[in-house]
Formats: sequence, C-alpha cells, structure tokens
Amino acid sequence: MKNLKTLIALLVVPLFLFSFSNCGGTQEVQIKKTLTQNPPFKITEAYYQNWVAGVRDGGSGTNVHIAFSEMSPNVIIQNIYFRNQILEAKGNINEPSKYVGYLKNEPQRDVIMDVDPMKEAMNTPPKTFPFQLEDNQAVVEYWFGGKKNYYKISNLTQKDMIPYPQANPNSHE
Repeated sequence: MKNLKTLIALLVVPLFLFSFSNCGGTQEVQIKKTLTQNPPFKITEAYYQNWVAGVRDGGSGTNVHIAFSEMSPNVIIQNIYFRNQILEAKGNINEPSKYVGYLKNEPQRDVIMDVDPMKEAMNTPPKTFPFQLEDNQAVVEYWFGGKKNYYKISNLTQKDMIPYPQANPNSHE
C-alpha cells in the first residue's frame, strides 16, 4: 500500500508541476502592443511596391517605403510590421529620413509529419502576429525616450509593380 502511494505521488506531482510550465509562455503571446496616437515625427509618404525577378527562381516580394519629416533626433526607427511579417527598417544613407522594409516571398515550407518525434520536432511553430492589419496598413516600431513605441499607418498606397529585367540591359550578346 505504501509503494502504491509513493508511485501515485511520483506520477501526479510531476504532472501537476508540468501543467504550470506553459503559463508564462501564454502570457507573452496575449500581451498586445499598444499604438501611440501622437508620434514624435510626421510621415510624408508611405507606400508599398511589389517586385518580381526576371530570372527563374529569382523570387518576388514587396518593398515598404516610409518617408518621415519633423522627426525628433532621439527617434530610432526599428521595424515595420506589414502583412503578418516583421521587416527590418533600413535607412537610406543619402536620404536619412527615408526607410525601407524588404519582404521576400518565401515558398511555403512543408510540415514534417513522421513517426519519429525527433523529425517532427524540426517543425517551427507559427509565430503570432501582434497586430490586426489590412493589406494597406503597416505599423512602425520605434524607440523614443528609452521606450519602444508603435505607430499605425492606415493608408499605404500601392505603386506599380517593378518587373526586373531578365538580363543586364547594357550587356552586349
């Protein structure tokens, strides 16, 4: 009888402790990022432009362009959230008030289903996106005053697609 109680305790206690192991992870997912209404900058232009490579397997994607004015010198533009992706905002050396986020369309990766759990463990779980955005909306992530902030752009315009040429037009064949 004593062995039975010990066996039950050994099975129940780890199961009980394991049930709390996911509590911290779910809190992180549930935290919504709050948007600021009055950012320390003005946006003069915001648009996205699709592109396609002119070579087989060259890919395609979308570039998100944002031009700022009246930006406080303490603002650091970090990322652009667009179409369920987080794009690194890259500044332009020649035009420091302009930033671009590059989104390359990646082919869908197959999910590994196997009897061997080690092979299935190679699957990466889907990441939750912190914002509900329409196709013509984006969120700018920026640092200001030692704090990370988010500002939603609601009216990105779409410019004509860029079809990159198949070969260098200056090459002589």
